[in-house]
Amino acid sequence: MPRAFFDQVLVPAPRQRTPRWMKAASFGVHVGVVLLLMVLPITAALDLPGIYTRLPTVMLASVPSMPPEPPPPAAAAPVASAMHAVPLEAPEGVREEIPRPTATATVGVPGGLPVTGDPTAFTRPLTEGTPLAPQLPPPVKPRPVGGDIRPPERLVFKAPAYPPLAQAARIEGTVILEAVIDAQGVVQDVTVLRSVPMLDRAAIEAVKQWRYTPTRLNGVAIPIVMSVTVTFSIR
Repeated sequence: MPRAFFDQVLVPAPRQRTPRWMKAASFGVHVGVVLLLMVLPITAALDLPGIYTRLPTVMLASVPSMPPEPPPPAAAAPVASAMHAVPLEAPEGVREEIPRPTATATVGVPGGLPVTGDPTAFTRPLTEGTPLAPQLPPPVKPRPVGGDIRPPERLVFKAPAYPPLAQAARIEGTVILEAVIDAQGVVQDVTVLRSVPMLDRAAIEAVKQWRYTPTRLNGVAIPIVMSVTVTFSIR
């Protein structure tokens, strides 16, 4: 009896079965919570376009009104009255105008034809009494020295410069030139008649600076042609 008093007796409670609809509902709730937790961070990171609840205002251009029609053309001016008409007959006291003779110019170039206003005056042959224009004398050609033409005297002398190259090579010689001297005694042109190649230039430049007395023939100064000799020597 006492032994049975201290024994422990475990009586298990009977298991209760959960209905199937509750399991399905619980599974659906869990799946929805998981999907919600996954979708919310993704949608927060996206920059979704805003939704306009008000349309923007649209401005319409105003159409200009049509220009007014041009006024009708004015009527033709009335015909001048009789008081402004041109008279057909000259009034009393008005005389006919007498044409005046035209004056002709008589001023012309001295020594030329007189100006008479006749366009054929220049095409008619000259008569004996018509004065001729003065003609310039033909140029006098230079004449060589000799006979009645004496050589002029030299007034200005320029010694020729000895070329350093010819002096270093000890080149000597005589250069003969032909000089044209005008009526005033100025040397105009120089031509080489006898040449020394290294001395010609120095001789020409020196002779062009010379001046002579005017040469006269019958009291008239004339140009002449004369030969000039330039000798180069090393002492």
